[in-house]
Formats: sequence, structure tokens, C-alpha cells
Amino acid sequence: MFEFDQYRAPEFTPAIRPVEKIEYASGIKKRSLLIWSEHCVECAAPECYQTCSLYQPRPDERCRRFEVGMRRNNYFRGVTGGAAEIVFGQWGKLEARGNTLLYPNSLVSFVEAVVPRVQPLVNAFGRLVRRFGGSPPWTSLAFELLDYTSRKMHKASHGGEKPHGFLIEIFNPEEQIVKIKFSCSVTRSKMLAIPANGKLALPFWKQLVLQPGYNRFFIDYSDLTAVVESGFRYNLSFTPDAESGTRLVFISQSFVTTSNTTFKDPRTIGLSNQKAAQEAPAKCVVFDLDNTLWDGVLVEGDVTLKPGVQALFKELDKRGILISVASKNNEQEALERLTTFGLAEYITYPVINWNLKSENIKRLADKISIGTDSLVFIDDSPFEREEVASAVAGIEVLLETKLDTLLEHPRLQGSGTAESGNRRIMYQQQKQRSEAAIEFGEDYLAFLKACDIVVSIGLIQESHTNRVTELLQRTNQLNFSGTKYPEDAVTRLLEDSTTEKHVIHCRDKYGEYGLVGFAITRREEDKIVVQDFMLSCRVQGKLIEKAFFSYLVDTLSNGTATLNVNFVATDRNALAKSVLDEIGFSLDNTGYATLHCKPGDLEVDFLEVIVAESALQKSAHVME
Repeated sequence: MFEFDQYRAPEFTPAIRPVEKIEYASGIKKRSLLIWSEHCVECAAPECYQTCSLYQPRPDERCRRFEVGMRRNNYFRGVTGGAAEIVFGQWGKLEARGNTLLYPNSLVSFVEAVVPRVQPLVNAFGRLVRRFGGSPPWTSLAFELLDYTSRKMHKASHGGEKPHGFLIEIFNPEEQIVKIKFSCSVTRSKMLAIPANGKLALPFWKQLVLQPGYNRFFIDYSDLTAVVESGFRYNLSFTPDAESGTRLVFISQSFVTTSNTTFKDPRTIGLSNQKAAQEAPAKCVVFDLDNTLWDGVLVEGDVTLKPGVQALFKELDKRGILISVASKNNEQEALERLTTFGLAEYITYPVINWNLKSENIKRLADKISIGTDSLVFIDDSPFEREEVASAVAGIEVLLETKLDTLLEHPRLQGSGTAESGNRRIMYQQQKQRSEAAIEFGEDYLAFLKACDIVVSIGLIQESHTNRVTELLQRTNQLNFSGTKYPEDAVTRLLEDSTTEKHVIHCRDKYGEYGLVGFAITRREEDKIVVQDFMLSCRVQGKLIEKAFFSYLVDTLSNGTATLNVNFVATDRNALAKSVLDEIGFSLDNTGYATLHCKPGDLEVDFLEVIVAESALQKSAHVME
């Protein structure tokens, strides 16, 4: 609900209209009644009315910080039924006292429709009382009554039904991006008591980047609980980055419960869904250091490791979840302290410097060859969390308060395979390989030859099932068919007797890569059809794919053969397409990449290929 009664336009100006149909948030069951008012970022009312040069009186004698107030705009009809068009003046912000008292959406809409019609009458009565000797608050009687109601709703909401989150819908009429800060913070003024520990909940804030047109944001309630459930009054506010002149239409700003599991901005339809991506298993957790893994700031003095962190690292490592660090600190000092705490051995590619954390995390993802949507980032700073979340696609960002329950996170359950348990060691070996590669300069093939790579190919055995399931569900960059199999489908797939299932192991002089590949093939007359082929990104660029195709042609054909590989392009497997192109496959409109070749054509001379006995027996049977 907005202060429409204080709108005073000096001259007629046309209202903002949407240029296309808007798909507003739907499925709202209940929402809070929030009373949004015009405020100043440096507000000290009413004392500042006498001393501040920016003071401009509204009709109710409160300070005007929007150019003409809040204008009702009925061209926008979200869950509120109407919207407020606002042009921010200098130091202006939109603010409401917070409460999570939830009412049916229809009831809140009714109140929002009726109260603005009554406000002018209430204010007229207040001005009459003021004229006959009443105190100044009588002039803003409607505001005072609504403010009193807000405080009562906050008190009544304690212990009640919890919302799912906070819904924000804003229309940006400009042709360029507009930035505005949303915050949720404890009200420090008129505080009657100080918390027993002497500390207040840290404010939550989020930088909203408003694209031209309609924008929707949904903030999960768990991100706001520290403030909302602190027991203290709190404010919600929107403050534009620009000092003045920002023009926006505020459509919906409420705590809500909803039948939808996610709110999706209509402009993202057809693009990858970040929430869906975040339901996939994570591969790496990136931790901040100061006041996250340890209490205190290292550059300011001594720090103390938080309880349970060592056990947390050990368990994540056991599950095959990589651990890294992104911290603004002095690198040498931080690494020494990590070693002292017994954590350094678990950390892969730490990035400790004074650069943007988002850039450091992107470089980390490149180094370990995983997508940024496979990362989880944990930091105590709202600024750092927001900076990373806004700049790193798909990353999941968590508060440091989640450390105690991190092992329960559904994306961090890992698996019980030998490869997952040794994943950190494998990446450390990969680091050694990368350092050795530098010595060979641009002669990459010479480096590969010096690695003494051994590829072992065989048919799947029962002991391989868990690792193969992991590849089927997690492989992205070298997933040739683009298919991700749910757990129930994996069982049926492996039990299918009409196809052959191959597993690929790899090692070199630096250590074991483990089981890195899985393929499903079948014979169709003179064709060898590769129905599915997944290869771990750990062995990308080592020509393992070519060695496997060579094995198929050499062992399953009687001469010239046609190799068909099922390839479906996704937004993640461009690397698989480049592998096929480099080998010489041609892609037709049937969805198969085709290559005509004969035994020996695809041989990789510096790779030693070992064929398991079971595979040899099977291939001999096929040749017959």
C-alpha cells in the first residue's frame, strides 16, 4: 500500500504504460500488508525539518523526497491491483516498516483499495484539529495511524506463519539499466533494549539490476530470517544508486506464500533455469576466510578457527567435493594459517589476493575445468555475496551461518565411489601436470608423449555401477548426447541387453585418473553406433576420445566401417562438438556425427591402449 494521498503533480504528465503484455507473478496465496512511505536516507524527522536545507513540506508537513509523491498507475496490475509511479528526488528512498503477518491475497487487495480513498478524509480531520490548537502530528494523521498499525502488525506476526520469501516486481521505463538497493535492517532508532550479546543482526541488502521493462525478483525467506526473526522492529527499503531523477513503477513488494516453487522472469524463458541448475550436485565449495572459516580478521590480528571446520573439510573431501578458498588477504600469511589449522592439504587452487572475488572464482572454475553452476560460495559479507552472485553465472551463494548444516545440503552429498574419494588428489596431480606442461612451451603433443598415458578399455562390471551413474548424471562438457539420466533410468539403461557398455580408465606417470569414461554402443550392419558417450573433463585434450573410437573400429569391424556418434548440442557440450570436428566427423540432420574409416586410421601413437579380457572376448565374438 502506498501514500497516494500525498501525490501533488504541478502539471499533467502522462503515466508510464507497459509497451507489451506483462506476465506478472502468479500463484500468490497469502501476503503481508506493507505500508510504503516516502523517506530520506538521512532522516532525523522531525528535528531535521528546521535545520535541513533540503526540507520541502508535503501537504501533511512531512518531508517531500519524491519529486511529486507517489502516483497511482493502474496500467500495471500485479497482485496489488495497482502500482506506484515514483520519481526519486535527492536522498529519497521508499521505505516500509516490516511485518510478516500474512493474510489472504484477496483481503490485502481489498484493504489496499479502500484505505487510500479514506486517507484524504482522515488528513482533512487532522488538519482541522491542528488548526484549533492540535500538535504537529495531527497534520499527518493518516501517516501516524498507518505507522501505528504497522507496529502492531509487526508485533502480531511473531510466531505466526512464515512466508516463503519476499516478492519484488518493478517496471523500469528507461532504455538503460537502473540499479537500486533493496535492504532489510533492524530499526535502531527508538530501540527499547539491546540484545544480550550486544550485537544486532547484520542487515540484508541486495543490489537489484533493473533491465529496461518488467523486472521480477524473489528473495528466499531464509536470507532474511536473521533480521526478521531478531525480535526487533525492522525496515524494508529501496534506494536508487543515482542521487536523484530515477523514475520507476513499483508493482509488488510483499512477503508472500505461493503455490509456485519458483518465480521466473518472463525474459528468461528459454534460457537455462538457475534454480534448476542448482538442484544438480555441486562439485566444489569455495569458502571465504575472515569471519567465515575463522573468527576475526587476519590482517588485523589473531584469528580462531571456528568449531567443526576441520571435521567439515574431512567429510566434504571424503564425499569427493572439492574445497577451495577465495579471500581478500595476504596470500602467504593466510596459507600459513590454513596450514597451522590443518586445512591446507584439503584445499585445491586457493585464490587469495585483493582482486574481485567474482573474477577469482571464475578463474578457479577454469583451472579445475568445471562450470560455475557447479560451485557453492560461502561468505559472511553481504557485499561479497552480492558481488559474486551478480557476476558469476549459476553459482549458489550461502551465508556463513550455513556452515553448521552444510553437510546436510542436498547438493553436497557426493558419492561413495573410489574416484570421488580421491578427487582432491587427482586435481593436485593435475596441477603437477599443468606445471610440467609449461616446460614444453607450445609443443603440447610433446608434453602428452612425455606423460606416458595408459588407457584401459573394458566392459562394465558391477563394481563400476556407482561411478558410471555419477558420469551419467554429472558430465556436461564431454557429454556427446547431452543426456542426463535420472537414477531409475540408469538401472534400466545398464540392464539393456541389446547394447554394449564400455568403461574407460586412464593413468599417467603422475597418477591415476580413475574411471573417466562410459559409452553405450551397438552394431547395425556395417555401422558402429555410439548411442551415448560421456568422458570426464579431467582428461579433456588428451585424445582419449580418439583412442576410444579407434578401439571401436579396430575391434568391432571387419574392414572399412561407418562410425555414427549420437550428438545433441546443448549449452554446455560445445567441447564435445569440437572434438568430433577435429577428428573429422560430419554432422547431418539426423542428429548423428558420421565418420567413414578403417582400422588404424584413428590410432594415437603415444597412447598405450589396454583392452580388458572381457572386451577382447566380446569383440572376437562380434567379428565372427
